[in-house]
Amino acid sequence: MSRSIDQFTTPFSPAEAFCIGGIISACDVHTNESGSFTWVLPVIHNPKRATPDNLSTHKQHLKKIFSKIPSQLISKGETDYKKYMQPNKDGFVFLFESNDISTPEDLIDRFARDILSSDETIRCAFLSGAFDGRSSWDKPGKMITLDKRNELCTQTICSVIDSLDLDIKYNNNPARERSSGQGRPRKAQLRIYSTSVPDFIKKVGLVSPTRIKDIENASICNFVEETDKTLSGLTTILGLRFSTQTRKYKKKSGKKISIESDLDKKLLDNIDAKIGKKATESPTYQGKPKKKKKPTKVSSTEAYPRDTNTALNALEIANYKCEINPEHPTFIRKKNNLPYTEPHHLIPMAYSDNFDFSLDVEENIVSLCSHCHNQIHYGKDVEVILRPLYEQRKDMLARVGLYIKYAELLKMYK
Repeated sequence: MSRSIDQFTTPFSPAEAFCIGGIISACDVHTNESGSFTWVLPVIHNPKRATPDNLSTHKQHLKKIFSKIPSQLISKGETDYKKYMQPNKDGFVFLFESNDISTPEDLIDRFARDILSSDETIRCAFLSGAFDGRSSWDKPGKMITLDKRNELCTQTICSVIDSLDLDIKYNNNPARERSSGQGRPRKAQLRIYSTSVPDFIKKVGLVSPTRIKDIENASICNFVEETDKTLSGLTTILGLRFSTQTRKYKKKSGKKISIESDLDKKLLDNIDAKIGKKATESPTYQGKPKKKKKPTKVSSTEAYPRDTNTALNALEIANYKCEINPEHPTFIRKKNNLPYTEPHHLIPMAYSDNFDFSLDVEENIVSLCSHCHNQIHYGKDVEVILRPLYEQRKDMLARVGLYIKYAELLKMYK
């Protein structure tokens, strides 16, 4: 059943929440001769910033999203386009009529409280609508920015961001003059900090193909797009990382460390029973992110499973030699004629929750002699082992969506 914005009531549909977010973000209302009001939801780009194909795709997705909401689409070149679109901008606009909502105060009074009390899916749809059409990508700062049209509307958007179970950092940047000769004054902006963009785009997502591509191009490791079924074209990004980011790691309890150690020992036993029996082609690094398996309950905690075949692949790729120094002495296994080396997850499996993708991949598993494996776990001079392994693997890890700085990795071993 179609509902105009005057008829929107809880529970909101995702499309209605997206629409409300876009209207509140733009905060652009026109009074009609009939006494009714037209609220504008624009999609705005700098000239030639968005390709015709991306604009067309974006437009088709929004038409589907608003298919059950009475609206009017106006594209470039059509009558009244310049009336509703900012000067010297490309894009298109959707218009929504109202008989009751005439001011930003009316808009916020009508919708803000109900949006904030809606479930998380609806709040995320609201935020997607707020940022999808009007936001821009600050390339130097790696931030999502949104020009502020109305303080009350901006406060509502911030309140919805704060309501999510995410630590999204943002600021309200005031209007200011640019440096001499750098053009018109900069408008006041709401800015999502670069450290929070990955969580925002993973949880909230955007429909705009142009903005999604801009954000993806800033990633320093591989990522995966996922299409959300709640809204046509809504895209989230897993694994996105920027060089400015540092993760926060919780200290592992003694019990957690003990359980992870037991799982590593079990992996060694499984390898000893299975090594040499695989009848497969020579393994290679896949170079792409791998989805995490669900953790399993172990005692009173959860742990991520290790795949024996993946560990065997890593040992075979290393030709069963120590990757610190292939000349390190090893011995021959009892059950076959293969040298004895042990697999070690460079980024420990205990930190799987801090990553979007699986740590149990060949790129994150190194082959070590017994001495080096013990040293990296129990040695005082762990950096003698850790640093060269990190330098060998950091680019390979990035290709499977596991970007990490050396300082972060070192903390896991201290």
